[in-house]
Amino acid sequence: MHNPWLLSTFTSLLPFKIVNMDENRILIPVDFTLASDKAVDFGIALAEAGRSNITLLHVYEDGDMTPDECEFKLKSLTEKACSGRDILCDHVLEKGNIFNVIPGLSSTGAFRMVVMGTHGRRGLRQKFFGPDILKVIKKIPVPVLVVQEGARMPSGGFKTALFPVGSHDAYTKIIDAVIFIAGLFDPEVHLYSISKSGFEQGEKLRENIGMAEKSFSAKGIRYKRVKEDQKVFSVGFAKQSLNYAAHAGADLIAIMSNPTRENYYFADNDKEAILTNDLNIPVLCASNATVSV
Repeated sequence: MHNPWLLSTFTSLLPFKIVNMDENRILIPVDFTLASDKAVDFGIALAEAGRSNITLLHVYEDGDMTPDECEFKLKSLTEKACSGRDILCDHVLEKGNIFNVIPGLSSTGAFRMVVMGTHGRRGLRQKFFGPDILKVIKKIPVPVLVVQEGARMPSGGFKTALFPVGSHDAYTKIIDAVIFIAGLFDPEVHLYSISKSGFEQGEKLRENIGMAEKSFSAKGIRYKRVKEDQKVFSVGFAKQSLNYAAHAGADLIAIMSNPTRENYYFADNDKEAILTNDLNIPVLCASNATVSV
């Protein structure tokens, strides 16, 4: 087992000082629950597939466990994650708020992606449940894989990825995130859209679809374009998209965490429904946040 290396805290230039600026690392926030255990399992699978290393992060506040208790549990979890695997594992213990600490550390340029567990639409204070996890991942500039408590990593990795299209800005970020995952597991990507009667595709949406198709073709990624008429008459797209995911046997969904301008009034509810889906399909997210280095 490799010896963990140490990350220290605040400097005058960055919110966190990274001793080794290894951009091939995966950050995994943990709260010592089943959901974060699942995040660790998925993070390890991604690290082994991509020859990456992992950092476990626990954020505590006054009134939680003592720092020594947190350190003991975090060190034990880190050693367990490393045991018998050819990956480097370390951990960071920070006092603060998850809404600031997780985006702050992920913004240093030291991490390729983040893996987070979610407890669903309801949870305890400082646990990563529906509205809270969306609030956090909107501020994270690297791809985030959100894993539900009931999720299971498929044998051999992801095989079918549902990629609902959108008219988002910074759309290259979710395209690049899908390309990264496809480079690890070679899933078939379903480039998916729902046509609503009386609504035509806007120029930005057509541009993003074309950009995704061109990027996937250039990288040799297996994909198919799927267009469905609206079957579920609701304000948003989540329910029909999840119905299609179940029908297609999708084991991964990819979305932008930020809303589009035209769907701003219902987008967050839609995204929370997808992130906490009862199908327990992990969700790959990208935001328009930027790395602050």
